[in-house]
Amino acid sequence: MKLSFFVAGALALFSTSSLVSADSLQDQIDAATKNFCGGIQVTAPATNAVYADPTKVSVTVTRVPNTQAKIVNAVDVYSINAKGQPQYLGTAWRGTYKLETVATLSVDITKIKGLKYPSQFEFRVWVHNQAGPDCTLMSKVFSVKSGSHTNAAEEDQAVAALDTNINRGCFGVDITSPATGEHKKASDVFSVQIQRDSASPVDEYTSLTLYKVDIATRESVKVEDTWTGKEVVHAMFNLKATLPAVGGAVGAAPTYAYYYKLSSTTQHQEVCEFFSHPFYIDA
Repeated sequence: MKLSFFVAGALALFSTSSLVSADSLQDQIDAATKNFCGGIQVTAPATNAVYADPTKVSVTVTRVPNTQAKIVNAVDVYSINAKGQPQYLGTAWRGTYKLETVATLSVDITKIKGLKYPSQFEFRVWVHNQAGPDCTLMSKVFSVKSGSHTNAAEEDQAVAALDTNINRGCFGVDITSPATGEHKKASDVFSVQIQRDSASPVDEYTSLTLYKVDIATRESVKVEDTWTGKEVVHAMFNLKATLPAVGGAVGAAPTYAYYYKLSSTTQHQEVCEFFSHPFYIDA
């Protein structure tokens, strides 16, 4: 889809003025998005919805009316694999549906060839503002069966076995640093790096907590609250953390491994938790 005129203008301003910081630019973009996209929701598919006919999947968009004219003009389809990795499949619907208070569309996802059933999917709905940036909203995750009656019982079992965390929208976020098995020094300040896929419904981070695990007993204990707040999610989030002091002699074999727990919420107010790879803190 095209770059909105607001984002383009903001980028032009950024390139011509050294006084505009990257943070303030992002704040302007976030404020414009909230202004033009607030009050719009994708209310269907519902949580845990299962569709038996892949040619008739309903998507409903609602809005609180205001002075801004809005048009639903595209519905993209994503699949989510068992590892929680979303994959863009294509655009299953295009049109110009004027959004007053409710718009309900019937989407035929078989227009995208090569899909496997049953699987978990989500929609990305594009809503065009005639006087502002376009809005992109992620639907709740839904499951689709093949529509065949020959293996209905097997498909029902496969749907029941699908990951419930993915159904809730808890996917597409990865804590990339610290790395698996990485050694950090006590009291060092380093950057916890978090990446989010654009197809993830997660839209706000709320806390980061450090835990340690006894290597011998596997018992996990909370160490400290590293950060709490409300951070609007973007593709990357770097958080400065100071590692706590640890006991033991310098150079001794570690008795604990450490990991971070990231708490977050989705566009649909689901609470999600993500975990870093285990790492070590050396004395």
